Amino acid sequence: MDILTQKRITDNGEGRGYFRNCVEYVYKDKPEPDEERVDTMGYGVCDTNPDYTYEQMIAMKKYYGKIGDNPVMHFMVAFDKKTVHDEATARKYTDDVAAFFKDHQTIAALHKENQGNSLYHAHYIVNSVNGKDGKLYHSGKSELKQLAMHVHEVTGNYCRGYMKKPDEK
Repeated sequence: MDILTQKRITDNGEGRGYFRNCVEYVYKDKPEPDEERVDTMGYGVCDTNPDYTYEQMIAMKKYYGKIGDNPVMHFMVAFDKKTVHDEATARKYTDDVAAFFKDHQTIAALHKENQGNSLYHAHYIVNSVNGKDGKLYHSGKSELKQLAMHVHEVTGNYCRGYMKKPDEK
């Protein structure tokens, strides 16, 4: 079973402090003591320099006049080690899950850390502004369920806490 979590911060100095910290976090080589960064992957943004990534995301917000609105969405998917036990599969699934946010600038970090049922997990820092139409990403239960279903389609696993198995009531 995969685990999907979402963080949304809306009141941290217009979110810029949290936004900046999220972007910098995906570039850390050792974010936590027993954790290592495998890779940082950019989708519509630079994936080699946190300053460039941040500036590109801010530029999109400024272009659409959304600088003070929900600045960033932070999603984390912990892949079940029964199906994701090697780096190549973890990388592919990280890419495939990121496709869900195709119209939003996204920077992802793939981490390796033994968390019991998970060996790999990915953080997705998603610009809340849609690059095609300037609309903000709505992060309600319906959208989270859609993302959980997308993770299920990618991995074949159900997401704990956000999706029930077909035989559950």
